[in-house]
Amino acid sequence: MYPSPLPSAEMSPAGPEMMTLFAQVLPYSRLFIGIEVEEYLALLHGCMVRDTKPGEVLIAPGGINHNVMLILSGSLSIHLGHYSSEAVGVVKAGESVGELSIIGHSLTSAWVVSTCAGKLLVIDETRLWAMIDKVPAIARNLLLIMAGWITSVNRRVLEQREQIDMLQEVSRIDSLTGLFNRRWFDESLHRLLHGRQPARVVSLILLDIDHFKKFNDAHGHPGGDQALRVLADVLKASVRPNDVAARYGGEEFALILPETTLQAALVVAERIRHSILEQPIRAADGQILPSITISLGIAESESDITPEQLTERADGKLYQAKNEGRNRICF
Repeated sequence: MYPSPLPSAEMSPAGPEMMTLFAQVLPYSRLFIGIEVEEYLALLHGCMVRDTKPGEVLIAPGGINHNVMLILSGSLSIHLGHYSSEAVGVVKAGESVGELSIIGHSLTSAWVVSTCAGKLLVIDETRLWAMIDKVPAIARNLLLIMAGWITSVNRRVLEQREQIDMLQEVSRIDSLTGLFNRRWFDESLHRLLHGRQPARVVSLILLDIDHFKKFNDAHGHPGGDQALRVLADVLKASVRPNDVAARYGGEEFALILPETTLQAALVVAERIRHSILEQPIRAADGQILPSITISLGIAESESDITPEQLTERADGKLYQAKNEGRNRICF
């Protein structure tokens, strides 16, 4: 259950001792920029001062707010979603909260929580509008404050969008090779086969490293990982922008080639097979490891073929290539 702001919070009229604090803090407040001290002190005569406690909720989302609260001492944290979530901002002495809901005649949209014991100058809605009528510069300052809040929110939304994009990117990329992962391969093949015209062909190449377990045993996992990276680099250099190169699992890889016939896919596969033979595999210590060979199987789509059927055909051709002696292509 969410806590609610405390209407019974301890408040008292601003007495003479508070005027000293006002004179120290308010000249630096954005609300009173460009306004003579004597002018706004007269406007604030009779305002209430509220004492805050650590963790006290001052504003909760979805409520009606009637006050601008200007921090005289202490600080407040701003939270979205839940008051215990990470703060999206901290408001310090001389700054204020509550303007947006009053000026916009809207419900509150965030949690405002006191981070420590402090004091707030509470300017009620009626007094705020009276102040704006008497000193138009306050309206200008409020607009600047609100613009700052909106910019901050926009920046937060942009950061969240970038985080989402980054997570989506991570979720479809294999961290070792930089190729697409199995999940993205499955989604891409399904999308291409179900969204294509019957006359538009898709070819699929499945390949894996010959005797990879022996290579791994001889040169350790770091050496094996480097072999996988080298093969991935060859695949990246061999495909077009609209092709999909993916790590299918372990030492097995896949290439989805849209708008590519079986014969055209064979040319691509042969180029890859020759390229990997010529690629040096360099260990972390600089040692040159033995080159690797690969076996490849190719299948071409037909009318109404499913992703599973196309993958099964390519996989069958891959195993045929391995059974016939490896370092070859079957189609």
